[in-house]
Amino acid sequence: MKRRQRFSNVSIEVGSQHGEPYKLVRAAQKRMGSAHRRRRDQGDRYNEVWCVIDVEAPRPHDSLDEAMGLARDCGIHIAYANPCFELWLLLHRDDVSGYLDTNAAIEKMKGLKCCYTGKKDFDPAHFFGDPQRQAIRRAERLAERYRGVAHPRDRNPWTDIHVLVRGLLDQA
Repeated sequence: MKRRQRFSNVSIEVGSQHGEPYKLVRAAQKRMGSAHRRRRDQGDRYNEVWCVIDVEAPRPHDSLDEAMGLARDCGIHIAYANPCFELWLLLHRDDVSGYLDTNAAIEKMKGLKCCYTGKKDFDPAHFFGDPQRQAIRRAERLAERYRGVAHPRDRNPWTDIHVLVRGLLDQA
């Protein structure tokens, strides 16, 4: 997305931490306190810092609640995917309505045989334009379905990655 959109006023940095939510939020917290890497933005603080976190199913990450609390205390936004990021990718292709565990979501993505590999790599070209607009609409429908359900672990399938993506698109 970073390369495709050519943002002029958005700095997207993919952190080296993956997996465990608390470690991911801690890494984002450390990055928050550092200066931008882009030359023209050096010395500026980030306006927003986001983490994309998989909830995981059937068993959520042990550190999910702790990560949520740290993020809240530090002003870090979290975009969740329950059960995992693959749900966001699936929403680019079709509606998803029934409970999914992490392995099932990964297998569904592999089953598309168009844009995802067994190594969890994906071809971003399949996820822009109309597929992206469809994913946003589908994620909004899931959000409506779970309105009033407080904790991300209790919403499955569900994601709010579309909130992050929409915010980025507004900046383009």
